[in-house]
Amino acid sequence: MSDMLTLKLAMPINSIKVTESQGTAVEPGTSPADLQGELEIQKQRYEQAMQVLEAAAEKLHRIYEKMIVEHRQAIAKLAVDIARKILAQKVKDGDYQIESIIQEALNNSPTRQNVVVRLNPQDLARCQQMQQGDGAFASVKLVADPDIGPAQCVIDTPKGKVEALIEEHLEQVTRALTKAVQAKQ
Repeated sequence: MSDMLTLKLAMPINSIKVTESQGTAVEPGTSPADLQGELEIQKQRYEQAMQVLEAAAEKLHRIYEKMIVEHRQAIAKLAVDIARKILAQKVKDGDYQIESIIQEALNNSPTRQNVVVRLNPQDLARCQQMQQGDGAFASVKLVADPDIGPAQCVIDTPKGKVEALIEEHLEQVTRALTKAVQAKQ
């Protein structure tokens, strides 16, 4: 005969875990039907608690996902706002290379012939020095345009126009970040 485990309990059973199936002795006076009924009640309570926990976990997961999306959007907007303020301060301080800005716009130009570069009058003086001689801007016409802000330019060609405007660049960054955030949803 196998060894039997006998337990004397001073309080009711709240839960049971059977690790080996070797038979169980019960307290004298406790009927197997009573024990089985108590186990069924405990099992039902356990299943109800699990359902409540699973529902709560699912709700928390949905809230978490919503917060992540909202935070990504807020972070993207904040990044563009910070970039806008930094650029505004750099432009105000004159801490930019208008030559590089024009060169980048020329690189995006559909042609290099009959090109007119419109830029802020303050920037024109800086660029006219570079236009003399065999410089990069020798073949373009530089024109002052007070409607164009510092650190920006517009290139007019017979085949189209290229705008190197700060707000336009920031809008492109905003669209790219928005698209990236939506792709992660």
